[in-house]
Amino acid sequence: MRKYTKILASVLAVACVAAGTSAMGLSAATAGDVDLDGTLGVTDIIALQKYLLGTGKLSGEGARNADVYADGAVNVFDLGKLKRMVLNGQTVEPTEPTQPSEEPTSEPTTEPTQPSESTGEGVVASIEYADNSVTLYDAAGAVVKPEDASNVTVNGTYVTVTKAGEYALSGSCANGQIKVSTDNTAEPLAEVTLSFAGLTLSNSTETPVFIENVGESATISVKKDTVNTISDGTSHTDTYTNSDGETVELNGAIFSKDDLKIKGKGTLNVNGNYKDGIVCKDDLKLWNGTINVKAVDDGIRGTDSVRIGDPDVMVANGGDGDYSDLNITVNTNNGSSGGDGIVSGSTDADKGFITVNGGTVTINSYADGIQAEQTVTINGGDLDITTYQGSTYGSSGSTGGWGGGMDGNASKTDISAKGIKAVGLYDAAGTTWQSGGDITINGGTIKVDSSDDAIHCAGSMKLLGGVMTLSTADDAAHSDHDLTIGQGSATTFDDVQIYIPKCYEGIEASQITQNSGTVYIVSGDDGYNAGGGADGSGTGGMTGPGTGWGQGTTSSGSTSLTLNGGLGVVNSANGDHDAFDSNGTFTITGGYFCANGQEPCDYDGTFTNNGGSIITMTAGNTNLNTRYSFVDNSGKVIVSFLSAAGSPGATCNGCTAQSGGSVSGGTAILTQAPFETFIGGSLSGGSQITGSASTGGGAFGPGGR
Repeated sequence: MRKYTKILASVLAVACVAAGTSAMGLSAATAGDVDLDGTLGVTDIIALQKYLLGTGKLSGEGARNADVYADGAVNVFDLGKLKRMVLNGQTVEPTEPTQPSEEPTSEPTTEPTQPSESTGEGVVASIEYADNSVTLYDAAGAVVKPEDASNVTVNGTYVTVTKAGEYALSGSCANGQIKVSTDNTAEPLAEVTLSFAGLTLSNSTETPVFIENVGESATISVKKDTVNTISDGTSHTDTYTNSDGETVELNGAIFSKDDLKIKGKGTLNVNGNYKDGIVCKDDLKLWNGTINVKAVDDGIRGTDSVRIGDPDVMVANGGDGDYSDLNITVNTNNGSSGGDGIVSGSTDADKGFITVNGGTVTINSYADGIQAEQTVTINGGDLDITTYQGSTYGSSGSTGGWGGGMDGNASKTDISAKGIKAVGLYDAAGTTWQSGGDITINGGTIKVDSSDDAIHCAGSMKLLGGVMTLSTADDAAHSDHDLTIGQGSATTFDDVQIYIPKCYEGIEASQITQNSGTVYIVSGDDGYNAGGGADGSGTGGMTGPGTGWGQGTTSSGSTSLTLNGGLGVVNSANGDHDAFDSNGTFTITGGYFCANGQEPCDYDGTFTNNGGSIITMTAGNTNLNTRYSFVDNSGKVIVSFLSAAGSPGATCNGCTAQSGGSVSGGTAILTQAPFETFIGGSLSGGSQITGSASTGGGAFGPGGR
């Protein structure tokens, strides 16, 4: 076995241990009694240290008792807990063998983390904070001077890790710092792991955890069943100079200049009392664990990227897809101030992205919930995002501001409080979109309650999978360019499910294409609006990056609404509101649609229906208590849903449209009662709709108006 250097740091009076701390009486089968003498004392610490270093062995019962955490592994974390038990006079319950039928091994069950190959001999350190002071101890328990320590340096309560390895931290310190600063020349591929095993660390004027430099990457590993809290003060005095010679402040409670990964099965609480919670100037990976962040500005920021959920556990990549131990909660909503929830801000073409692969992510933000400069990709997970005052927001005549607009929504918030946003790149003047700003949703369960757009991008939006509930005081899904829904066949209704119970406008972009899936909209204005894309929405409004600059009014020749399949149901409120509206062409090639609006279908260019089925009405209300169904020629329900009562007309292809009745035996999607939509099943009690579909003025059917 390799010899591992142990640096054991503690502020408590460990000298009394070396002198012979009074031992606690306990049974021979108690956790921590490594030497089986019936007591818990310094001899157990020394025996476990030698065991982990490979210089000593334990009996079978002693090895079992060495698993102090009772997690099936014997490692440095057990040593740290054993020290605290001895020093603090703690008692624990006897442990049961992990495998009663087998004798425990006499070798450590878990090797200490191996550093990179360039580091030479490995390092495992245990650093314990308490009483606001730090003292270093070597493997034998002898006091060493800070200048003699080869792997860490200590200045009062400030500890700097200088070499690769794994460092276990526990205890409490009210004004200290853990810094990682390795030598790139000596260790160009250095990897450092800070293992939090019950650490409470604060600093009133500087960032408590600072990854200043590491050759390869830094990891914060949160020990299972431990709670760890990192908090900064309300002001910072610490800065650094970046590669451009600029002075940069350390504005987070956890701040990393290099790649940072956070993992583990414990709890990490981060309080950003100055500005941000977690800041990484490079790539930030949140792989697992319970991570709770509260900040007065942005919650979690990864400049180059933020990745949530290790992609190696995704089912598509051969993993088990289990993200049940990944839970992220971010709160940046302080009522009258605050910032974004999760942010990636690089303007480089291959950076500035956020990817969510799984886990539970809950965000309550004052501004945007998730904001990426370039790309947002959601492959799975459960996301619950609330921004500002939620969809209940309403102001008196607000029409401008950096998050506002001129799209007719007089109740639009003046701040950018979008649920999910991809900003995109603009020219130097900030008026013309250049590239980026794309959003792709492939799966997951997404709930947004926002004061601004629920989902917003400057580039392309693809809503291809997942179940979404989007409530907003503005647009539910807005793209300044093209927006695509679904990628299945015309009769695929469940690949993507979008339920919009409240919005100003539902689906808005320059070019809208629906191939499959189900979209159910209750809107205050238009449902689908292919009206220029930008937040000016055909009015020429220019409102700023991330909110719709670069488009303004788009000519009808470049504006289109194309419905190839799936189900789209729109219920517009009373007034001059359209269910389906295109400032350019309007084409239906397949699928099933219901249009409830003063003008159910409005278009400025040409209209073509080459195979779709549609029910229209001018009910002008959102009292959705009548069931409508499309039924095939054999009498089986294709799809069934609720809408308003309002003298409906229908145009059908290979089916009939029915009003009223009830469905049995179908599969429910969009299960938010009472608006369940059913696929398949049998209809009883309905009556066929015999009138023709209309725009609200003139009839239209296959072939045009």
